[in-house]
Amino acid sequence: MSTRRLTDSDVRKAVQILDGWTGKLTWDRFIGELSHALGHTYTKPGLRKHARILNAWDMTKARLEQSTKQSGARSNGTAEIAHARARIQKLKAEVARLEQENRDLLERFQRWSYNAASRGMTEQQLDQAIIMPGGSKR
Repeated sequence: MSTRRLTDSDVRKAVQILDGWTGKLTWDRFIGELSHALGHTYTKPGLRKHARILNAWDMTKARLEQSTKQSGARSNGTAEIAHARARIQKLKAEVARLEQENRDLLERFQRWSYNAASRGMTEQQLDQAIIMPGGSKR
């Protein structure tokens, strides 16, 4: 397997893997799972450079620690119930991560908005379409 830069799609896949993670979480295990999913190898420092991955990592660690504390008090049911619980945990983790990313983006937008306004840029200037090479608009 080769190493290459992470694309937005790769980062999205990495955080999805973390959202659904169960069991012990280590960088070696995560890197192995990610390499299997993407067909490329990555290093811990390379992955830690991506804020979304690092945020998802921290949230997964916290979720797993909390789950370990709660599992002692909860009795195990059937395999279907265990599967449903795992699915619910994954979805809760994904929602929590997306809510944090949304808060981060709103904070960034407010900062950009203030900086643009303080430099005299209007909303119309900020909303202008981007003209791509070849004349197409975005």
